[in-house]
Amino acid sequence: MPTDSGLRCCGPRRILRALAGRSFHSVMRPVIMILVSFSSGPSRETSAVPGRRRSEAGVPNSAHSVRRAIILAAGRGARLGPLTTSAPKCLVKVNGDPIVFRALRALTVAGVSEVAIVVGYGAEQVKEQVGPHYAGLSVTYVPAPRFNATGNIYSLWEARDLCDQDILLIEGDMVFDSDVLTHLQEVPGNSMAVAPYRAAMSGTVVLRDEHRRVTSFVLKDDQLTGADYSDAFKTVNIYLLRANLLREHVLPELARQIESGNDQEYYEVVLRDLVAAGSIPDLVAVDVSASRWYEVDDHRDLELAEFRFLERSSQFDRLRQMHGSYWQYGAVDHVHPAHNPHFPPTELLNELRGDLNRIVSSYPTAQLELDRLVATWTNSEPECVVVGNGSSQLIRILGEHLVEHLALPVPTFNEYENVMHPTRLTRFPLEKDTFTLDIDSFVEAVRTSGSDVAVVVTPNIPTALTIKPKVILGLAEQLSECGCRLVVDESFVDFSRAGRAGSVESAIQSHSNLVVMKSMSKVFGVPGLRLGYLLTADLGFASEVRSHLPIWNVNGVGEAFLRRVGRYRAEFETSCALVYETCQLLYQDLRAMPGISPFAPDANFVFCATSVPGMTAVDLARRLYLEHGILVKDCSYNTLPSGDRFLQIGSRSYEENRVLVEALSSLL
Repeated sequence: MPTDSGLRCCGPRRILRALAGRSFHSVMRPVIMILVSFSSGPSRETSAVPGRRRSEAGVPNSAHSVRRAIILAAGRGARLGPLTTSAPKCLVKVNGDPIVFRALRALTVAGVSEVAIVVGYGAEQVKEQVGPHYAGLSVTYVPAPRFNATGNIYSLWEARDLCDQDILLIEGDMVFDSDVLTHLQEVPGNSMAVAPYRAAMSGTVVLRDEHRRVTSFVLKDDQLTGADYSDAFKTVNIYLLRANLLREHVLPELARQIESGNDQEYYEVVLRDLVAAGSIPDLVAVDVSASRWYEVDDHRDLELAEFRFLERSSQFDRLRQMHGSYWQYGAVDHVHPAHNPHFPPTELLNELRGDLNRIVSSYPTAQLELDRLVATWTNSEPECVVVGNGSSQLIRILGEHLVEHLALPVPTFNEYENVMHPTRLTRFPLEKDTFTLDIDSFVEAVRTSGSDVAVVVTPNIPTALTIKPKVILGLAEQLSECGCRLVVDESFVDFSRAGRAGSVESAIQSHSNLVVMKSMSKVFGVPGLRLGYLLTADLGFASEVRSHLPIWNVNGVGEAFLRRVGRYRAEFETSCALVYETCQLLYQDLRAMPGISPFAPDANFVFCATSVPGMTAVDLARRLYLEHGILVKDCSYNTLPSGDRFLQIGSRSYEENRVLVEALSSLL
């Protein structure tokens, strides 16, 4: 797959010269079914995010419509086993609907009247379930008995007698909106579906000129290592080929390839060579990124395709139950307050990338070395530090093994509540209107409940409000008299106005009952690495926590990050200050909105009360996703009266925050 440098700004001739002498043979991928979704609402691009650029094509022109389609569906699709062990891929269901049925219905909508399906693996099952007619279409079958030994170029060769008129040629591993076919037919000549290339994509890319005409094909095996295809377009594997092109160029070149023994190739070698020879000057690459499409090769692809072809409201319900990885579903994550767009620096990421092979092929270090690495960052003694696979792992150890009864101001970080049985938990409500903590009343609640551990999160989540270090230390002294340990979660303190000066870490030696909990992943902007620690002067307590951890607790990438991050302390501190300033700008923008009442944040997220007539915070969050592809967190899951009136909005980059503000403004 192409990476970040190499072909940027290169024209098609330079790319073709660069490819001169390279092998044009590519490995065949299994040919699988076409999947088509019908939607009565607006179509959406691959990322399933609405509100983006509409397709470049316009209203379909019946004069350019096509009567015949060929679906290449001979391949086995082994990577989708066991789903394809006893049935062909085209009968695998996507959201309950066999994928070949989706394709046929889409072709009916596009005005096609006859379809030829090239079948190989499971051919008889396809014939039995589809039959000679489906959705008003006349269906014929083209056998491809050599499907196991040939590429899909040979599947097209088997169907060559049907290429005597205009055809829609559809590769069988595509899920797509039916309007993709409509957009292709708007072009009077030959056309192909494409979408702007992204780094996560794999497969053939094309370059096009200012008139959208294809100037070169670059197959996967021909792509240069380290090249940047950011100006290129990924093929969507759906083509409209006119009869004269098929007769004069495609079929002769197809015959030449087969006669040369290239029957294991991918059929796009034919188009690549014809474009390079100047034989197809009018092949238009139609950007269909305003429509949904997905290429399915394996189970992961199938899962993502099923998500993208859910109704938008169902997508929101599913995402709302997840805890991350939203980017894979095309959503912008303003849920998690773990975004630091200014860290890690590129240099640090490049160091990790350079050693990645050795990192992932070697065992990581054991616990004591991890504790030493974090102790260097925190300027503390290693025996006072316990590193976890994210702070959530340490929270669970506390709840399951080291806490008899927990006192907790609410609302706060849900994990502390989730690990405790309700009979072992005292929830102390924050002040109703200000969400501040009444220290004296909290201490009294601890005494009355007999809690042996109390937790305070500062800055708190979801409120983004901070308790001053002097107040925290006073609370620790009062709780010490009650025989109660105080856990202070400072996961967001680096994003506060005071920064590290707002931490009580330096006071642990003078307060034996004080434990500081920290999620490093959040402030470092690497939540995927799962790094957290607790810090305490009570060495017996630290040792007991450590005893519940496995030998290899943090993966090698996390360890490698810890070994390198100390050299970037200045960059880290600068990044945290920028994050704070960006969040303050977001807060000011939210203050200006009707129906939104934000609390002044001291972190990198904003807590907001909503008062939109007839709309709860959940409703507002749903509409924000449905209409703009943006996720924010409603607080209905928090222990909070009328939680469905509150939103927690994570701050991202200034540009992303502006998009969020504009989207909210349009809804309000």
